[in-house]
Amino acid sequence: MKTYKFKFSIPVIILSIVAILLALGGGIGWTVYRIINIGFASVLLGIQYVVLLLVSLLVVIVFLSLLIRSYYKITDQELILRFGIIPTKYKISEIESVHLFTKTNKLVVYFKGEKYTVIVVKPEWHNEFIKDLISRNEKIRYDVSTSDKDEVL
Repeated sequence: MKTYKFKFSIPVIILSIVAILLALGGGIGWTVYRIINIGFASVLLGIQYVVLLLVSLLVVIVFLSLLIRSYYKITDQELILRFGIIPTKYKISEIESVHLFTKTNKLVVYFKGEKYTVIVVKPEWHNEFIKDLISRNEKIRYDVSTSDKDEVL
């Protein structure tokens, strides 16, 4: 079983880190500060504290899991996409073809029933990923698009 780490863009990584810091400092830190200084003056204020703490904790968990646990895994039977806390499994037997779009550097996996998914890994891993996938099912077709023409708008 080979694991391929999901490749995030720099702005996505920066925004995720900012969201985590805001949730820790602004959400959790500020709420704890208010609990210490103001206390539970009313039931409504207590509910507000609980909701803010839970939402902030959820933001931290979701964004940390996105940055740490986002990957593709190829097993003998399945292609597993784990995007943070959300796993998606595709049967390798249902894969019809893999297509590499060189202009956009995207790898697209097509399934039976006109479904597809875009694989976002480092471009230098494309060949290894394709070989690993095809070794599990030799019926998978592999295509490459090389477009040198300018697109007409």
